[in-house]
Amino acid sequence: MRRRTVAHLVTQFNIGGTERQLVERLRRHPKAFAPVVVCNHAVGGFLEPVRALGIEPIVVPYAGLTHPTAALAVARLAAVFKLLHVDVAHANDFGMSVLGVAAARLSNTRIVVNRVDLGHLRPGFTALHRRVEALAARNAHLVCANAEAVRRVCIDEERCKPERVVVLRNGLDLEQFDRLAAAPGDPLPREPGDTVITVVGNLWPVKDHRTLVEAAGLLKDRFPHLRFFCAGDGVERPYLESRLRELGLEGRVVLLGHRTDVPSLLSRSDAFLLCSTAEGLSNAVMEAMAARLPVVATRVGGNPELLDGGRGLLVPPRNPAALAAAVTRLLLDRDEAREMGRRGRSFVEAELTVSRMQAAHEELYLKALGEAPETTGDALRPAA
Repeated sequence: MRRRTVAHLVTQFNIGGTERQLVERLRRHPKAFAPVVVCNHAVGGFLEPVRALGIEPIVVPYAGLTHPTAALAVARLAAVFKLLHVDVAHANDFGMSVLGVAAARLSNTRIVVNRVDLGHLRPGFTALHRRVEALAARNAHLVCANAEAVRRVCIDEERCKPERVVVLRNGLDLEQFDRLAAAPGDPLPREPGDTVITVVGNLWPVKDHRTLVEAAGLLKDRFPHLRFFCAGDGVERPYLESRLRELGLEGRVVLLGHRTDVPSLLSRSDAFLLCSTAEGLSNAVMEAMAARLPVVATRVGGNPELLDGGRGLLVPPRNPAALAAAVTRLLLDRDEAREMGRRGRSFVEAELTVSRMQAAHEELYLKALGEAPETTGDALRPAA
C-alpha cells in the first residue's frame, strides 16, 4: 500500500512560532504519512533545521497575491500536488493558505489551513487581507485552530462551518527543550542580585511592548534590581528605545534582539511576561511553562486556556497598572510564584507534548481524507 503524502506549505522559514512548530511537526511526523515541504522563498533561520531532517523544500515563487505571478504559482502548486500524489496539503500561513486552497481545488487535493491567531492585523496586513484569509478558511476542507478562542473567531466572525474547524494545540519536545535549557547560551547583561523577567516576542504592535515599558516605569523605584530582558526584534524598536530613554529605563528594560537560545534564556530567568493584545496559543508562554517559570500574561486568545487553574496570572491588555500589580504579586510571594511554575510544567507534561501533537495530526489528516469518525469539530483538542 502506498504511503500517503502530506505537503506542508509555508512562505519562508523565518524565526517565529509558526515556523518553529512546523519543524517540530516534521520531526515527529505521523508515520503513516510522508512529508514534503513547499515554500515561496527558501530562506530564514529555520531552513537548515528542515534540511537537517533530510527534506529539501520545493520552491514555488510568486511576487504577491495581487501580482500576475500568483496565478502561475497556483498552477505550479497544483502540478506539484499531482506529480507527488499529494493526499493532503497543510498550509501554515496566510499567503500559502490562499494559494493552497486554489491549487487544491484545481488538483482535487484535500487541504487543511492553519489558523494561529485571533485575526488581528499583522505587519503589512489590511482589512482586505483579513477578508481574503477568511475566504480561504471557508473554502478549505478543514481549518486547524491552535486554541478554542481561535476556533470561535473562525466560526463566529468568518462564518466557517463548525464541523470543519478543529482545535489542535501545539506541542513541545520536552527532552530537547530541557537539553537546550541546560546549555549556557549567550551572556546576559545582568548583575548579581538582579531579578530577571523575560519577554519573548517580535517587537510588533500586537505584542504591545509599550505597555511593558510603562509598567516597568511604575516598578523601577520599588524594585531597583528588577530587569526585563526582551528577546525579539521588529518595527517597534525605535519607539521603545526612545521611550526607555525618556523614562530612564535603559539597562532596566533590555532589547536583546533575535535570540536562538530562548530555552537557555528562560532557564536563567525568574519569571516570564507576555503583554500581547491578541494571541492564539502562545509558543512563548508554553516554553516559559516548560521552564517552570511563573507567567504573567494578558487575558486574550488562548492565554487563559494555558494559564487558568493557578498556572499563571492574567491581566487585561493595555493596562500598565494591572501589569505592574501582577509583577509585584510575583515578586512579593515567591512561594506562590514557584507553585505556578510547578503547575505550568505539569500541564505541559500532561497536555502539550509532541507525542500528543503527533497523534492529533494523524487524526487530522485522516479526518481531512474522510477516514476519521465524524466529530463536533473539537475532538482533536487534548483533554483539559
